Amino acid sequence: MKAEAPRRWPWPWRRSIGAWLTLLYTVAAALSVALFAAIADWRLAANFSAEQLRLAQAKLAELQADLADAGGDPQALVDEIVRETAGSRLRQYQARVQVDGRTLGGTPGMAATLPSAVFPPLAGSAPAAALPMHEGGGRRYALAAVRLQGPGPGPAPVVQLALDVTRDAELQSHLRAALALSFAVLVPLLALTGRWMAGQGLAPLARITAAARSITPAGLSARLPLTPPWPEELRELVQVFNAMLAQLDEAFARLGRFSADLAHELRTPLSHLSAELEVCLMRPREAGEYRAALESGLGECRRLNGLIENLLFLARAEHAGQALRREPFDAAQAGAWALQQQGPAAALRGVRTRLEGAATLVADPLLVRQALANLLGNAIRHSRPGGEVRLQLRAQAGAVTIAVQDDGEGIAAAHLPHLFDRFYQVDAARRHGEGQGTGLGLSIVKTIAELHGAQVQVASAPGQGTTMTMVFPQPAPGPPCGPP
Repeated sequence: MKAEAPRRWPWPWRRSIGAWLTLLYTVAAALSVALFAAIADWRLAANFSAEQLRLAQAKLAELQADLADAGGDPQALVDEIVRETAGSRLRQYQARVQVDGRTLGGTPGMAATLPSAVFPPLAGSAPAAALPMHEGGGRRYALAAVRLQGPGPGPAPVVQLALDVTRDAELQSHLRAALALSFAVLVPLLALTGRWMAGQGLAPLARITAAARSITPAGLSARLPLTPPWPEELRELVQVFNAMLAQLDEAFARLGRFSADLAHELRTPLSHLSAELEVCLMRPREAGEYRAALESGLGECRRLNGLIENLLFLARAEHAGQALRREPFDAAQAGAWALQQQGPAAALRGVRTRLEGAATLVADPLLVRQALANLLGNAIRHSRPGGEVRLQLRAQAGAVTIAVQDDGEGIAAAHLPHLFDRFYQVDAARRHGEGQGTGLGLSIVKTIAELHGAQVQVASAPGQGTTMTMVFPQPAPGPPCGPP
């Protein structure tokens, strides 16, 4: 299957979020202004149209009343129209009267600009819709044509009415020009305002950038300031960034301590080995002395080898994502194996060992054995001579608990948070003494527990011994297979 090409963001996103926000704001504001202008123009046109229709209906009703007063004589209408429109150059309206398709009379000079052909068809006794428009003689007219009802038996006259709406048209035209000019002026202002608003909105990002730029590997303890308050959208980002800095600071501190401790751990056996060889080479010695020097050097080499093996295990577990071989096995058998491995060390110190309880554990058997061996070895080293170390197994609902308890000198509360740090030992003066470990045993135990999703707990007090507990979560049992 062909791999999907990576998504490319639109051009403004790749260039600048500020430019994209400015464009969006300008377009939205311009559309809002244009919509307002369109609505204002539409409402004004609708008001003019309604007012013109009302005036036309009123005038035609007036002419209908004049016709009734004249007893149905259409000539009286002509006389009234001429009297009202003949003497004015700017006429409010013009009209003509027709009977049986023949023009009886009307406003003088009306035929030049408003011939009969431009008027709409007859609309009954009154116009009931928007009036059609006509341009003529530099003026604008709203037209209507109705048949009046006469009281007599004669033919009803037809009145063609033209209202002069030039001023309304000019007012609407001027308003449209003003709106267009305002729109042309507002667009650049909107763009500038949008750019300013985008800059104000993105200012906190600039603050974050400046604060982050000032943080260096040598100053990871610095944090983004929480005052003044950040916007709601950036508050979580600042908190996450500060949490990341805290983790980096802690990781760098651990790395520095690890590097220093590792250099010290490697330098000490190498120094001992170099000193032994230099002493042997200073002058000829007896075979027994050479043998003692070689045995001492071999011990230091074994110590270095164990240290390197432990470091390689930690590196594989943390960085290579070591694959676990989870399977159910008897935890009591694994505990018996670990007790057997630590038997010589226990016998050397006169420490008794005891296995209590039983459980079936779903985990990697090899790693669990190594963790048990490390815990037992640590307990035996710190137990009092002639004391007792107990390995306790307990199966619970959804978990298996493994506890290693000794009756040694105990550990002060100040040391408990650091027990699983690499190379950490409570008594630094004894770290290279006889029978002491490399300081990586408990770190390996913690790593093995984390690989299994288990928890490691320590309970200790000076003079009361120490209990180290691992709690392994266990999968829920599946449904039974086969017939009942």
